Amino acid sequence: MVKVCHVFAATEGGRWVYEQLDALKRDHGCEVVALLGGDEGPTVDMCRRAGIRTESFDFRLAGRRDLLTFPLRIVRLARWFRRERFDVVQSHILPSTMFARPAAWLADVPVRFTMSTSPYYLQAPSIRWVEARTAFMETGVIPSCRVTTRLYREAGVAERLIMPCLYYGPHEAGFDPAGAIPEGLRAEIGVPEDTPLVGSIAVFYARCPDSSFVPPDTRGRFIKGHCDLIRAMHHVRREFPTARLVMVGRGWGPRGHETEEELAAFVRDEGLEEIVYFAGWRGSTPAVLVDLDVSVQASVNENLGGTVESLLMARPTVATRVGGMVDAVVDGETGILVNPEDPEDLARGICELLRDPARGAALGKAGRAHMLSGFTLTTTVPRLFGLYRRQRAEARGAWRLSASARRLALAALLAAPIFGRMLLWDVYMLNAVPARWRRLRARFARPAPGRV
Repeated sequence: MVKVCHVFAATEGGRWVYEQLDALKRDHGCEVVALLGGDEGPTVDMCRRAGIRTESFDFRLAGRRDLLTFPLRIVRLARWFRRERFDVVQSHILPSTMFARPAAWLADVPVRFTMSTSPYYLQAPSIRWVEARTAFMETGVIPSCRVTTRLYREAGVAERLIMPCLYYGPHEAGFDPAGAIPEGLRAEIGVPEDTPLVGSIAVFYARCPDSSFVPPDTRGRFIKGHCDLIRAMHHVRREFPTARLVMVGRGWGPRGHETEEELAAFVRDEGLEEIVYFAGWRGSTPAVLVDLDVSVQASVNENLGGTVESLLMARPTVATRVGGMVDAVVDGETGILVNPEDPEDLARGICELLRDPARGAALGKAGRAHMLSGFTLTTTVPRLFGLYRRQRAEARGAWRLSASARRLALAALLAAPIFGRMLLWDVYMLNAVPARWRRLRARFARPAPGRV
């Protein structure tokens, strides 16, 4: 029996953690544990309902105290990994990896993986160099799209560490176009049944900060491209004057409500209050998708976004040409690709599918077949389990005290230059100083003529 721990530094989102562990337990007989960022939350509840053991850990890195206790927490986590005798430790999302990578390496866990949730982190300058310098601690890194594979190579990660690409996809059993019951959005909005309905299902994340820890092309922008999609409706309505846009989602995190209000204000400023409908969060993604004539993912930076779910439901799909969405949406074959941050090109793709419903249906059908060929949990988990077994068989040792002692000494030598550069250069010089300067300029700047 393979004993597996997945590390996820949150308690909300990351449904894939639960889905992967559940399938590993149910279909491959693994003993599974989820190490999460707390004791309460949707992800915790999903795991517990499935009989998956959950443990919590403090992954915070927000203040001085968190930074000072960071090394001690890594050692504590390493001791727990050793005590549990895991065969595999796999981390998801950057905060998880920052703790799990050194801790599993120190503990001499035989198989250590990071499964990259997005190209985002490797495109952020102050994260990319850290990833390149610490990836040696892993048995391997698992890209989740072709762009991420390329970015690992460009960052200088050793080829032997770059595993085959595996996609974060749901189980296809939950996405059956023939069996889904429509959400009834047209009736809810109060428009005729023949009204062209364009929709997007995406979390409302706050604007990305101006930081070297953020990819340059996302700074100051809504990463899911909501504003571009809203603006695109001006162009869409020139050809389809009755078309409506439905935005399904909710604000994320402490600033979630503020983000929702900002997007609503943007719609008002664009004069599209009667055209754009904020539908909130819905319990059934398939029910929403079958109501849409065109499903859109307009992200500025992305892994797969909602393209897998959209195509599994055989929906006519438009997506921006970024990240892993080009793996799922093959332009002209499974959907339409458009330029990011280009409302006019986005409208062009939407109108192509509204203009020719038969073509949209054909693309959707081809898209579902493409997803079933390698993008769902049914293909991801067996391949993941195969990686576990091969790497476990090839592991030179496990949980060796001598290895842990040597690595602890090496870690003490590595920590000073890595964290010294991170704190002094990346945190302070590249971000704290410029941010303070911007605040000072804003404070003393004279208002422009005619403005308050």
